[in-house]
Amino acid sequence: MLKWILGAALWLVVAAKQPHILYVVVDDMGWSDIGFPEGADGSIKTPFIDHYATSGLILNRHYSAWCCTPTRASIFTGRYPISLGIQHDVFMTRSEECLTMTQHLLPEIVRSNGYATHMIGKWHLGYPRWDCLPCRRGFDTWMGYINGQTSYLGHYLGNYVDFMKCSDNPDTGLEFNVLSNLAGTYSMDIYQAEALKLIKHHNASQPLFLNLMVQTPHSPFYSPTKYMVEGCYSDRCVMQGMMKATEVYMEAVINSLKEKDMWNNTIMIFHSDNGAQESDFNSNYPLKGWKSALWEGGIRNPAFVYSENEQLMPNRGVKSNAHIHVSDWYKTIITFSGGWSNWRAAGKEMPLDLDSIDQSGHILYGEPGPRRSIMLHIDPVMRVAAYIKDDYKLLIGDQDSSATCRSTMVYPMNEMSIDWDIIKLYDVFSDPSETTDVHDDYPSITTVMSEELKSFLNHQKPMQCQLAMVDGAYPNSDVPYYLPWDFSAPGNKSDGGMPGYGYV
Repeated sequence: MLKWILGAALWLVVAAKQPHILYVVVDDMGWSDIGFPEGADGSIKTPFIDHYATSGLILNRHYSAWCCTPTRASIFTGRYPISLGIQHDVFMTRSEECLTMTQHLLPEIVRSNGYATHMIGKWHLGYPRWDCLPCRRGFDTWMGYINGQTSYLGHYLGNYVDFMKCSDNPDTGLEFNVLSNLAGTYSMDIYQAEALKLIKHHNASQPLFLNLMVQTPHSPFYSPTKYMVEGCYSDRCVMQGMMKATEVYMEAVINSLKEKDMWNNTIMIFHSDNGAQESDFNSNYPLKGWKSALWEGGIRNPAFVYSENEQLMPNRGVKSNAHIHVSDWYKTIITFSGGWSNWRAAGKEMPLDLDSIDQSGHILYGEPGPRRSIMLHIDPVMRVAAYIKDDYKLLIGDQDSSATCRSTMVYPMNEMSIDWDIIKLYDVFSDPSETTDVHDDYPSITTVMSEELKSFLNHQKPMQCQLAMVDGAYPNSDVPYYLPWDFSAPGNKSDGGMPGYGYV
């Protein structure tokens, strides 16, 4: 803890001024759905992104949860999904699921350091109440969608619009119909326009935290013709078009930061939220498996960090094989922003039991990676687990299990939570395709890792399945939008609606 506080203080001394932070998280992007990762098959061309990856620090062993909600919760809380009890499922529509209010989210602490905080894109961390939305959890503004996916043109999930905009300013409030008149406009183009507007009106003397939760290349797979290679219409060509749209978006944002003379003092972080889903559009090659599985293809992500400023980031143009978990961005970004001093000065609690590890020394200065291990997953429904230490990954249980979580049950975390009759060990450093189980060859490694995994069973939160749908929750036939159904939040008007509520 002392080392973390001192590291944040040293960062402020070294940096001439607080850096702007551009945090880009793409959705369901596979290992070979982009150009730069080691071993990628080269079928998708992303020269713009590749330039920044190879000129910065490629994070070759960056790991996430196996699907969207757990990963995003881990990013914003600095905790493993098992520490929150939400590792099994994604949050569902019309339920009371909401990222717990007991956690201090990443943008809240960053904002306490004087940053303007803005988010664009996917949330997927619950919406039953106004206070569950990003603009009440530390972001000054948010434009995006609530659920796991929405259509790129109509902005629909099922039969209802899932696209809104909100502000922490009660005079602006929440607008759930703000994008209805943009039906037919590719959502990536909408996000780009919003990002450029935010940067244009931003006071460059104030540090900026801009979080782009990018929709591409998540299903439903679609790309406008303008982003596709002429004459190429296969599924992989659609993926190429979606990744081109991602590059155009990022290029526009970076150029805008350059025009404001902000880019030279910016740290950019880029990674996927999990592996690609199984489809003909995606490719996790050479990694095994897909999203929602614990094979490398489901949880290992293309990732890099870049800064134009060599004083901010002298460790550039190299690849790192150090372990990084998505929860680590919590402490690392807080260090980039100035640490916890302002938060503590305001009399607020500084959590001491985080799973996050500060990677700033490794990323910026090439210090040895601080992690030797990652607790990847324990699932008491499927009775599976995954744990990484050094070069090895331990997999416990039937990885093809299809056990269903019963919403009426709470699943405790104990040794019976896992099927210890099935044990596999892979050297994922030399065998990223996980072709050879070596647990019989290295019984001592298997035993040590198994015992270390068991230690996580005794202090993690029991897992709760997805909550049931709430009668009268939105959307419904009367209110055809995904939006909170709690109308008692501050800023209400006398008619029961918050500022911005209403129909087009």
